[in-house]
Amino acid sequence: MNPKPVREKSIAYLHWGSAYQLRSFQDFSHYIDEQIYLGDLGQVDLNQFAAIIVADAMDSVTIAAHARQLNNYVRNGGFLIVFFQGNADWIDVVPLNWRPHTTKDWLWWMKPGQRLEIHQPEPSHPICDHIPLSNMSWHWGGAYALDKNGQSILNLDEGDASLFLDFRNIEGGGRLMVSTLDPHSHNGQRFMPATTRFLQGFYPWLNRELGIERPKRNRFTYLQCTHNLSDWRPPWIETSLTDAGFDVQFCPLYALDEAVLSATDYLYLPANHDEVFLQRNQALLLDYLENGGNMIICAEPVTSWLPFISPFNAVSPRPFSNIKIRLRDDRPGFFAQMDDTFDGWQDVYGQYARGWSDMPPGAIWLTDVGPQHDPKPADWLWRYPAASGKGGFVFMHNGDSMIRYPDHGPHKEQLVRDICLGLQSLILAKQIL
Repeated sequence: MNPKPVREKSIAYLHWGSAYQLRSFQDFSHYIDEQIYLGDLGQVDLNQFAAIIVADAMDSVTIAAHARQLNNYVRNGGFLIVFFQGNADWIDVVPLNWRPHTTKDWLWWMKPGQRLEIHQPEPSHPICDHIPLSNMSWHWGGAYALDKNGQSILNLDEGDASLFLDFRNIEGGGRLMVSTLDPHSHNGQRFMPATTRFLQGFYPWLNRELGIERPKRNRFTYLQCTHNLSDWRPPWIETSLTDAGFDVQFCPLYALDEAVLSATDYLYLPANHDEVFLQRNQALLLDYLENGGNMIICAEPVTSWLPFISPFNAVSPRPFSNIKIRLRDDRPGFFAQMDDTFDGWQDVYGQYARGWSDMPPGAIWLTDVGPQHDPKPADWLWRYPAASGKGGFVFMHNGDSMIRYPDHGPHKEQLVRDICLGLQSLILAKQIL
């Protein structure tokens, strides 16, 4: 008898290279350990994974060519979760009777009552505690006949058909979940909010089901660049972040090394820093971003000390309205607690930012500076395009250090805290860009 595979507590995500699948992986990469390209599947030992997700929007013929490998994974004790629209007839570890069926009315959500002809049967599956019916309601690609060996999670109101089945204790100790819902494709298209909410419940549930605990992503390091009272160790940065649940560290710039970065989720760089030193450590910083580290950069750069950073450009200070910061796109909610005058330091405008730098492709333009007819990006957000799909975020602030903003009101000196909370929410997929 072959020994049972030793499985790490890890989750793999199988994709076909679809933009929708890749974007959804990026959104929920905190909860997934590895992505597998379908074209490389034959060279991968699947037995190392505790669970494998087959993302929807998959080409049916291409995946069917790997049927034996995927079915054997389940027979060897693996947990396979398949989101597939249509007849997944390549699955043979359990008999599946698929039927062509779809919603009666594609515009159901525009009608009074807003009800789709589905329900979560009793006794409800434990996943329903994490994904309510409203977050399973959009449409589907066929239905499976009910099976006494599988627990149904989501049923059609009429007949004996299911849209989401869970087969536990398959011969060999494996488990199969199969669904005709397509949450990854629509979340990746940024279309149909219910699909995003579905995945926001599904991935934390799956990790809990497998006993996987993910890091809180709450470690913040302030790089100490200048020996003066306001920049070396500002007390309010520590207080605001500690109160929000962050573990705060202070590190002198010239002590920056791999060990410091490996213990850091958010690296904050004040405005007055040594560009030559940073450029000489470019490889270290890029590796940090590649592996999911995040940077909050305050800078008016002269050199491209990181390859995606462009030189700073100042706007004309006349009229004074040019240097009044205006919100442009704050989907992450970084500035949600700030009033319209947050950028005035003791009523002086221009301290926060006086110019901009060019954004890398795919960056989100957060705030405007400059004339109303020709605005420029004072702040922008970008995700590092790591090959793993797990790259970290860069918050680029083209101006002075943000530790003192705002200087008034109930959220005084808490802008950096709010930026960290916004980034944390993006990493943990509580927010989707």
